[in-house]
Amino acid sequence: MTQNLKFYSNLMSQPCRSLYIVMNLAKIPFETVTIALREGDHATESFAKEVNSLKTIPSINDGGFKLAESIAILRYLASKSSLLVRWYPSGARMRARVDEYLEWHHLNVRSPLSGYFVESWLKPRYKKQPPNEAALERLSSSANKSLDLLETVWLAQGDFLIGTDVTVADLWAICEIEELTLTSFDPTEGRPKLAAWMERVRKATNPFYDEAHEILWNIRKKSSRSQL
Repeated sequence: MTQNLKFYSNLMSQPCRSLYIVMNLAKIPFETVTIALREGDHATESFAKEVNSLKTIPSINDGGFKLAESIAILRYLASKSSLLVRWYPSGARMRARVDEYLEWHHLNVRSPLSGYFVESWLKPRYKKQPPNEAALERLSSSANKSLDLLETVWLAQGDFLIGTDVTVADLWAICEIEELTLTSFDPTEGRPKLAAWMERVRKATNPFYDEAHEILWNIRKKSSRSQL
């Protein structure tokens, strides 16, 4: 891993926030290049040529090696440096458990929760389109099922999703859940373990957790003031 690692991101993106937090926790040196999503900077041909051909973030450039997708980036960084071992364990069984969650996460947490966020919050504000009520109901049902599994299965045995300390599994999960604070959906309602876990993860990863989520909280504050 080179000393001039470039991290292309926007902290409105849940996977970008996850990587931002863990790279800072691990003291991995990097240069942030903020991509303006609303302006479509990621959708340009120059972005495809210079950053990655998938036109997505997060993305990195490590001395000319370009890589997209947050989990791929995480695993690449872990393979290049021991700095991540505390949050992405190197032991075969612990890493397998973390990977088990990360594989489960995409379809069971990211897909319904980000879908609900887009349908209920993003589309009305930036695309000026009303939410599709049928889609909201379907996404809400799927999100509740997954949040219930976090409460009753993943958090059944301890304070964190895997083992006795924070791992990247917790970070990828919580950054997705935190997005819902901009909507009327309360993921912690009726889920005391989930609520306590969120507070533990935030405390264990600050100040970087708050730095990563400041953009969300500022939007929430602005929205609250506008409703007064």
